[in-house]
Amino acid sequence: METQGKMMITCKEATFLISKEQQDKLRLSERFQLKLHLLMCKYCRRFSAQVSFMTKAIGRMKKRIEQQGVEVKLTDEQKQRMNKRLNDLKNN
Repeated sequence: METQGKMMITCKEATFLISKEQQDKLRLSERFQLKLHLLMCKYCRRFSAQVSFMTKAIGRMKKRIEQQGVEVKLTDEQKQRMNKRLNDLKNN
């Protein structure tokens, strides 16, 4: 998603950057655009807080599972159902 060269980004672009931020470090221009958008948009601020909460909760859950020595894996059937649902969402 191209946000370079714009001062204000859309909510769609902001949610993309919020999600990207969980995986990668944002470029300085992306961080600036996101911060500016979050100053003005309560809905994206809420989304950002929810994503952060979920990321932390999943991290804590993963840590507990690792401490217990339990290996969690999806079955092939579960993977197929998940892929089907994702494809259905993508096609709608």
